[in-house]
Amino acid sequence: MKKLLLLKSETSQGYFQRMLWVPVAFAAGCAAYFAGDQEPGWFAYACALTALVAGGLMAMRVASSLRALPEFALILMAFAIFGFCYSAFRTYTMPYRGIPAPFERVMVEGWVTEISGHSERIRISINVHAISDILPENMPETVRLSQRPDEALMPGRFVRCFASLQPPPSPMLAGDYDFERNAFFDGLGGVGYVFGRCEPGRLSQADSSVNGFALWVNAERRQLAAHIASMSGDGAGLAAALLTGNRSYLSEEDEETLRASGLAHLLAISGLHMGLAAGVFYFGIFRMLALFPAIALRIPLQKVAGIGSLVAITAYLLFSGASVATQRAYIMVMSVLVYSLFDRPLLSFQALAIAMMSVLLLAPWSVLTPGFQMSFAATGALLAGYRNFDKHKTARQGVLHKSVLPFLDGLVRTSWIAGLATMPFALYHFGRAAPLGFFANILIMPIITLVCVPIAAISVVLLPFGLGDMGLEALTHALGWVLDLAVHFTQDWNGWRRFVPGQMPVEVFLAMVGALACWTIVRSNRIAVMIAFSGIAVVMWLMSPKPTMIYDGAGHIFVREQSDWIELDIGGRGLRPLRFADVSEHVCTQGCDVLDGSVRVDQTENAIQLTSADGNSIQIEKSDPRVAHIFDTGEGYEIRWSDRYRCRPWSNQYPDCH
Repeated sequence: MKKLLLLKSETSQGYFQRMLWVPVAFAAGCAAYFAGDQEPGWFAYACALTALVAGGLMAMRVASSLRALPEFALILMAFAIFGFCYSAFRTYTMPYRGIPAPFERVMVEGWVTEISGHSERIRISINVHAISDILPENMPETVRLSQRPDEALMPGRFVRCFASLQPPPSPMLAGDYDFERNAFFDGLGGVGYVFGRCEPGRLSQADSSVNGFALWVNAERRQLAAHIASMSGDGAGLAAALLTGNRSYLSEEDEETLRASGLAHLLAISGLHMGLAAGVFYFGIFRMLALFPAIALRIPLQKVAGIGSLVAITAYLLFSGASVATQRAYIMVMSVLVYSLFDRPLLSFQALAIAMMSVLLLAPWSVLTPGFQMSFAATGALLAGYRNFDKHKTARQGVLHKSVLPFLDGLVRTSWIAGLATMPFALYHFGRAAPLGFFANILIMPIITLVCVPIAAISVVLLPFGLGDMGLEALTHALGWVLDLAVHFTQDWNGWRRFVPGQMPVEVFLAMVGALACWTIVRSNRIAVMIAFSGIAVVMWLMSPKPTMIYDGAGHIFVREQSDWIELDIGGRGLRPLRFADVSEHVCTQGCDVLDGSVRVDQTENAIQLTSADGNSIQIEKSDPRVAHIFDTGEGYEIRWSDRYRCRPWSNQYPDCH
C-alpha cells in the first residue's frame, strides 16, 4: 500500500511538473507583447488566431494514437496567444495619466505614500491631489520626487512641494531596465526633484478609505523600520530591510557587499523568509494550543495553526511591500495552507504553477522584470534539483546521520542550484555575477536560518506587547556578523569580466532560459537537452560581435579597456544605463587617448570626434538620439547605429508616434 501511494505521488508530481509548460507558455506570450518596440496591429492578432485555428485543424487529421503531442502543443500555443492578448487587454484598460511634457517649476500637493533612498537623497512618492499648470484630465495619480532627508516627512502626511517634473525616462540601451514601462503600470506619472524641501499642507485625511489604509500600512512600515534601524547592532539597516522591505536605512556599502558576495537574495523577501515565517508561526501556535487539553481535545489544532500562520504571512506580505518575489512566495505558501485546511495535499510543482499564473494574471508586465524571472527560475530549479533528493536513508540512527548530513547536503545543493539558475539573469540584466556566492551561502545561510529567522519571528510576536526590543537588538548584532562575513566573499567583479564574452545578446539569453526550462520540466534526458541548449548559447555568445565603444545617445560614451568598461566624462546628461551603473569614470572633457592610444577622443560644442591611429575618423553628433556601437574590424573602426523607435502605450509620445 505504501509503495502504491508513493508511485501515485510520483505520477502526480510528474504530471504537474509537465503542466508547468502551461504557465511558461502564458509567460512567453506576455513577454512577446511587452518586449516589442512597436504596438502590434490587428494583423498580428489575426495571424495568431489563424495559426491557432490551422494548428487545430492539423491536429484533428493526426491519428488518434499519435494525437497527444500535437494536442498538447496546441494547448501551449493557445495559452501563449492568450497571454499575448491578455497583456494587450490589461495595457489598454490601465487608467494611466502621465504628464505630457517637462515642467520646470510647479507646485505639487498630495499625500506621501512611500519614502525610500539613502542618507544623501531620499525619494518621496506622492499620491497627487493637485499640480499647478496641469489640467485635471492630465493629472498623474502618483509622482516621485527627490530631496534632502527630512525626518518630519512620514507616509500619510499631506505635503506641498515646489518641484521640477518630467515624464518617466525611457531606456537608453536595448535590454536595459525599462523604467518608463514599469512607471506606466505602477501609475507613476512623473519624476523630478524638489527645490528646497516639501512643506506640510492643510489636508490630513486621504481621499478614499483604500488609500487611507495603504497610507497607514506604509506609515507603520516606516516607523517600524526606523525603530529597528535605531538599534545598536551593525546589522540594524539589514534587519529593517528583512522585516519591513524598506531599504532606506541600509547603507550603500552594505547593499553592495551583499550583491558582490552573492547574498543579495536576502534583500528580496521571498520563499526563504515567507516559508520560515509561516513555519515558525504554525508550529508556535500549534505547540502553544497543545498545552491546553480542553482546547486540544475539541478542535483540530493543525487547522487553527494553519489559519493563524495564514494571517501572519498576509500581514508580512502587506508590511514588506509586496514585491513580485514576495507575491510568488506568499501564493505558494498560502496555497499549501489553504489546501491543508481542506485536508487536500498540494504538490510543489502544482503550487509553483498556481503562483506563476496568479502573478501573471495580476501583473503580466512583471514577466520582463529581473525579480520575476530570478524568483521563479530559482524556485523551479530547486524543485527540480530536489526531485530525487535522498535524505541519507541509513540504518544508523545517530544525530549525525539523521540531521547533520541531510542539512549539509541540502545546503550545498541549494547554494549551487540557485546560483547557477539565477546567473544567466544576473549576467543579462546587470552584466555581473557573484563568483564566490556559492561559498558565501554555504557559510552564512545556516546563521540566517537557525539564528536570525527564529529571533526575528519571536521579536515580531513580542513587539505589540512592548517586549520585542531585546530580540531586535540580538537580531541586529547577528546580522552584523553576517555583513562582516560577507565582506570576506566580496571580490571586484571587474577581475572576472575577462571570462565573460561581452554583453549577453537576447538570443543567448533565450537559449539559456530554454536550458533552464528543460532542466526544470523535462523528466527524461533533461541533462542532455540542457547541455545542448547551454552549448548553443555559449557558441552564440562567443560568436556575437563585441563593441569596443558605445555611445548611448544621451552624452555618455563607454569604452572597453581590455576586460573592463570605463565611462569617458564628456559632460553627459542624465543617468547612466543600468548595465554601466558601477563603472569607473575617466575625465575626457578636453580630449583623451583610449584603447592603449589607438583612438583619440575629442569633442566640439555639437559633436564627438573619434580618430584612430591610422588617421580615420568617426563623428557622432550630440543631437543624434540614436545609440552608436563602434566595432574594431581589424582594419579600422566601424560604427553601427541602433535607432530604438518606441511607440507603445507607455511611451511619452503615444499615440502621436503612430
